[in-house]
Amino acid sequence: MYAHKKILVVVPARGGSKGIPLKNLRKIAGRSLIEHTSQLIHELVWVDRAVVSTDHETIAQTATNAGLAAPFRRPAELSGDRIGDIPVLQHALQATEAIDNCQYDVIVMLQPTSPLRRAEHVTATVKKLVEESFDAVWTVSPIELTYHPLKQLTLTPQGELNLWDQRGHAIIARQQLHTTYYRNGVAYALTRNCLLEQATLLGARSGAVVIDEPMISIDTEADLAQAAALLQASTQTVPSSMASPTPQEGAEHKHRIFVVDIDGVLATLVPDNDYSHCQPMLENIRIINNLYAAGHKIILFTARGSATGIDWQEITRKQMVKWGVQHHALQFGKPAADFYIDDRFITLEVASQYGA
Repeated sequence: MYAHKKILVVVPARGGSKGIPLKNLRKIAGRSLIEHTSQLIHELVWVDRAVVSTDHETIAQTATNAGLAAPFRRPAELSGDRIGDIPVLQHALQATEAIDNCQYDVIVMLQPTSPLRRAEHVTATVKKLVEESFDAVWTVSPIELTYHPLKQLTLTPQGELNLWDQRGHAIIARQQLHTTYYRNGVAYALTRNCLLEQATLLGARSGAVVIDEPMISIDTEADLAQAAALLQASTQTVPSSMASPTPQEGAEHKHRIFVVDIDGVLATLVPDNDYSHCQPMLENIRIINNLYAAGHKIILFTARGSATGIDWQEITRKQMVKWGVQHHALQFGKPAADFYIDDRFITLEVASQYGA
């Protein structure tokens, strides 16, 4: 929840993309676009529910393995390339509410085609929507004045050149131009009323979060290459003191102790922390099992029940057995928190380098 508002994140990911076939499964920096999106959602502690809307089974399975729920399939009539966002989001909201037997107040759309977005971009979008009582908030980027609408041109079928907007005749200096913006596809947040009653992405009262840094919405192979290069450049700017340790930086053959969280790492996040409905995150479990097979000690440490007092031990143990999670110990009592700060933090990607 955010400010007592129940939040649903919808990730639209149909299988019939034309420019790049199965675009949402394409990988950059070692992860598919769907996996990048799922990883980011797990950083958003205020999200109550996150679902993928897809018509494609491989996309659904990839999303599920990455910890993103796929509890329904998008119908064929909403999966064409001329279907707008509103009917897709409406279907996702109504289908999820029917499954969860609850009502969501805010709907956030995160398209997988924006792998450069960060958690703070999405949080700022929801914060502005809720705290400033907007119907909708988009993330946008400023347009360079060179490409200002009043400077754009058209050609007639006869080859005659003209201004796109005749007001451009009055523009003499750049100082006369006001900043304009374009939607960058990083995040959209809508109220329930805006989606269902107004039935529009741009509500009666809409706001924007301006992102003044490179953002790419992937439509072409060139976009993929550019996004990959920018992601690589961004990882190279991480200070060495903050980087996760790798086997090459220590005794790589030494057996290590790994303490592993369960929810959001091995099990999907679920509404109201009803852990009986969790699904296994198979790819992450594979990484942990590889660590176990390589001789490392695996300790599962969970905050299940710490805040509510509910005893989840039996259900949790059965899930670990059913899902085939190899481990040496399962410990309860981890304090419930919004964030954990630790000097021995390691990502699954880096942890996988220690595996068999």
